[in-house]
Amino acid sequence: MNIWVRLMAIVLAILCPACRLTEKDLPNGQEYTSDTLSTEGRHSIFAWDLYLFNEGAFPSLSKVLTAYEIDRVYQAIPAVYFNSFEVSSMVTNCAAMDIEVVALNGDPSWQSEGLNAYYAWIDALCAYNQSHPSEAIRAVALDVESHTMESFQEDMTKGFSSYVELMREAYLYAHERGLSVVQVIPTMFDKIDIDKFEWFIQNCCDELSVMNYEKDGAVNNIKDEILLCKKNGVRIESIFETMPISDPHHVTAANTYFDEGEAALRSAVKELQSTYGPSLGIGYHYFNTLYYLYSGEYLAEIYIYADPDNPYSDVNSQVYVGETVQLKSENGDSIAAWVFNPNRNIDRQEYCYLAVGVHTGLQYHLQLEDETFTVYSPKTFSFHPEYGKIIFTEAIGVRS
Repeated sequence: MNIWVRLMAIVLAILCPACRLTEKDLPNGQEYTSDTLSTEGRHSIFAWDLYLFNEGAFPSLSKVLTAYEIDRVYQAIPAVYFNSFEVSSMVTNCAAMDIEVVALNGDPSWQSEGLNAYYAWIDALCAYNQSHPSEAIRAVALDVESHTMESFQEDMTKGFSSYVELMREAYLYAHERGLSVVQVIPTMFDKIDIDKFEWFIQNCCDELSVMNYEKDGAVNNIKDEILLCKKNGVRIESIFETMPISDPHHVTAANTYFDEGEAALRSAVKELQSTYGPSLGIGYHYFNTLYYLYSGEYLAEIYIYADPDNPYSDVNSQVYVGETVQLKSENGDSIAAWVFNPNRNIDRQEYCYLAVGVHTGLQYHLQLEDETFTVYSPKTFSFHPEYGKIIFTEAIGVRS
């Protein structure tokens, strides 16, 4: 959420105090805490990249899922991937850990361009479910963020109304095909029109996931959402931001725990749940940065290239050198890097090797298991601390 939108939310809260709910708005005199929402809240994590598709790296990556008791992964899945083996493999690996996979999608452009891309994506998911009934994905999460659009900000009442209409269509299309819907939203909608917001809860979602990113106001900013979800029997979770400070992504020190560290994050989670009870779900945005906060280690993407005239190279001058390569550090440690295809467009194959657990300030030698090839440039590469950078990408040259 950008700074302008956050300021508008604050102004709306000041100008419209009457739109704040109280415990009296709950039916049957329910108490303020959300314990009456039947079950303990989920622990969710957002995964926008495809790293969890990498079956070889999954055991190392999944350590953070265990540490944070994650039982739901919101995984972005491009439609073309539903035709590949990676999705069913990930669902199986997660199921073995009692983790549900929810297909994640959403784009502000849906507001202006319509839902045709979304419909095609849902259809691809349904086709996958028919082909893989044992590894089916039964829910979708819609992170549309129409509120970031300029047209929405110019007229928030009109913009919110259009968003609700669009999400009603999206909800019905998914529901008619047996899919439940989690809506990912900011904390500002109740301040724009609380009646329409309650209608949205009743008619556009099965669960609510709230980007409750303002650290100092996290407890109060989600109060209305919790009360309305409780009133209507809808499960809700509060998301914590762990991305590095970033102007392009509108992430500031006021809303991220990246610099404060894991202890501060866990303390904030404890405070929120002590206020609202264990039925409030907790979400983390997002996998890459939470992995770093938990482990202090980095991920590395390694792309293997050969000379264009090499007989083994493809149209991208890439070569396949086996399922794994090894990174040997100067202190003797060895890290396996596992091949996978991270290209979301998937109209061309890429051979990318994902290394999990890289440390900064060390030099690593790339060692190939396929003796057909040798590394010629560079023979070593270093990972140096760089503020906000948690994924390192290296292009390595080989020859036969």
